Amino acid sequence: MSTLEILTGILFNNIFQAIWLCCILPEPKHSRKKTVLIVTGTTILYTFVALAICTVAFRVFPAAIGVFLGYIAGLIIYSIMYCFLLSASRPVKSLFLYTGYFSVHTIIITTVSIVTNTYALGNLLVWVLRVVFNLAVLIPWLLFFRERIFRMYKEIRSSYGIMSMISIMCYVIQTLFWVYNMQSQSRDTFFKIVLIYAFGLTVAMYLMIFRHIAQSDHANRMKQLQANEKFLQAQIDSYKKMGENARQTRHDFRHHSMVVAEYAKNKDYQAILSYLSEYDEKEREKYQEDFCRNHATDMVLSAYANRCEQNGIEISADVWLEETEGVSDYDLVTILANILENAVNGCMEIEGDRRIEISIGLKGRKLVMVCKNTCAPDILFEKGLPKNREREGIGVESILNTVAKYSGVVDFSASDGIFVCRVVLNNRKRQKK
Repeated sequence: MSTLEILTGILFNNIFQAIWLCCILPEPKHSRKKTVLIVTGTTILYTFVALAICTVAFRVFPAAIGVFLGYIAGLIIYSIMYCFLLSASRPVKSLFLYTGYFSVHTIIITTVSIVTNTYALGNLLVWVLRVVFNLAVLIPWLLFFRERIFRMYKEIRSSYGIMSMISIMCYVIQTLFWVYNMQSQSRDTFFKIVLIYAFGLTVAMYLMIFRHIAQSDHANRMKQLQANEKFLQAQIDSYKKMGENARQTRHDFRHHSMVVAEYAKNKDYQAILSYLSEYDEKEREKYQEDFCRNHATDMVLSAYANRCEQNGIEISADVWLEETEGVSDYDLVTILANILENAVNGCMEIEGDRRIEISIGLKGRKLVMVCKNTCAPDILFEKGLPKNREREGIGVESILNTVAKYSGVVDFSASDGIFVCRVVLNNRKRQKK
């Protein structure tokens, strides 16, 4: 194998590596421009490393070992770049997509190696086949699967360790076949049958993983719909009460008019003023005053204030919030409704003093929410998150998923019968990645 063939092979290989790694990045740490610069810099670095390894190794070891050493060097360099420099996901979660891509990559080079009877490096036919196979996978990925899988991937909050482990095992199997294929002098029918079986098994495993992700995504959405249904029901109850108060006001207005008219006949103007003042105070008590100028926040607080009143829970709100430019109303409602839902449920588990205190406001470019509620003294925590003994909690998971969209932080704690939830969101207009 000539130096030109090695150089051409490394360049073609690295170009596709860079393209693929940019296309399988659902949660980037940086802007698109910075991401491309990091990938380009890493690709250049690996190109020199691979050239050095191949140049030295081919003089000392057989060609197969030189190719393998270059392959391992690329795996290590790109995995560090992807999991720690590019992806905002946890490294163990990032490994799932990373090893998934490398499984596809290994299947492609093994297939090309068998078809061309080479190390999948070198001549023009090799690179035509590799380009065709890569595009055959890359184009459907970008057109049909990427957005959907990324959306589901972002919702994964658990079990990604197991999924990553399965993905790594599939990749190791494909790598072992590739290594055996490079060292094998003959590729008999049995080897090809086993290889096809391994390819099929790998594809089946990934289909099962993606099916599991899809089912988890569907379950999470159904749970979120149920939570939103509770909020909407609370709103409906609030509107019903307002309607009843309005009907009562219209019904009683004639009687109040008669009293005011009687005072007017007697020219008792002071009594009229006193009566109207008392009437205004009573009417104000019937209707919930606005909590803030942010319509979405006000609607949620009004609905849950009404629910708290029905359940004997004292609620106080200190809210200084107008329209937010960086946080959508939908996400704001999702977080706040789940916080208050959990607070109400926590209060309902105890007897005696039941109260909720919530404060919401902007501090610079940060939107800060703090909710405190009375709770049972024996709240369980698992990895810093409250765990419900009796039912599967969905509110906490929904809060975490939504907060993650804004690169925010959320904290839960409980002490002396008071549960505290703190949420901080970045209230900035999010730029397109």
